Formats: sequence, C-alpha cells, structure tokens
Amino acid sequence: MKKVCVTIVLGFVAVAISVQSASALPPFNKEWVAKYVEGNSNTKFVEAAGTAKCNTCHMGTSKKDHNEYGKAVKKHLTKAKYNEIKEDVEAAKKYILEGLTKSEAEKNAAGKTYGEVIKAGGIPWE
Repeated sequence: MKKVCVTIVLGFVAVAISVQSASALPPFNKEWVAKYVEGNSNTKFVEAAGTAKCNTCHMGTSKKDHNEYGKAVKKHLTKAKYNEIKEDVEAAKKYILEGLTKSEAEKNAAGKTYGEVIKAGGIPWE
C-alpha cells in the first residue's frame, strides 16, 4: 500500500512539473512573433521565422538545447522569473519585451549584434 501511495504522489509531481515547465514557452514565442514578424515587410525573414518556429531559439531534439541566438535571449528571459509574474499579464508582457530588446544588444560569432542582424533582414538563428 505504501508503494502505491508513493507511486501516485510521484506521478502527480511529474505531471505538475511537466505542466509548469511548458507554460513559459508560448508567451515568449507570441511576443517574439508580435515584435519581429507581424508587420515585417521582409518576406524572407517572415518565411524563415514561420519555418523555424521553436528553432528560432532552440536546436536539436531537446528544448533545453539553445542555438546561439537562443542563448542570448535566455540570458535575459527565464522561466523562473516569468512564472513569478505570469499572473500579471501586463508585467509578464513587459518582462518578455524588455528581455527581447536586451538580447538585441548581444553579439553573434561574427561580432554583429542580434539587433543589427534583425534590422538588416538577417536571420539571427542561422
């Protein structure tokens, strides 16, 4: 009986963790698309962003793996901080937009800032 109870509790914990960890991703992507894709007249960039989706920041099969652009964004946006403020929709949106803006100042391997790359119509995750 004790083993059954422990198994059930562990099952609930696993579900709670998996639900919580996925909650931060859609708002980050939503605000990224609103900031950089919507209203962008550069069709190459818009198409690349539509194709990349999660791979805008991530790479590989695990969402824990980030490409260089994703690492820059991750410096300024964390799930933990987002989860603290997500109930206040305006504060959460402000946090995400400020994090994206701060990540624009980060430099890629070629020495250009991601903001420069995006403004020039380049693809920051390539």
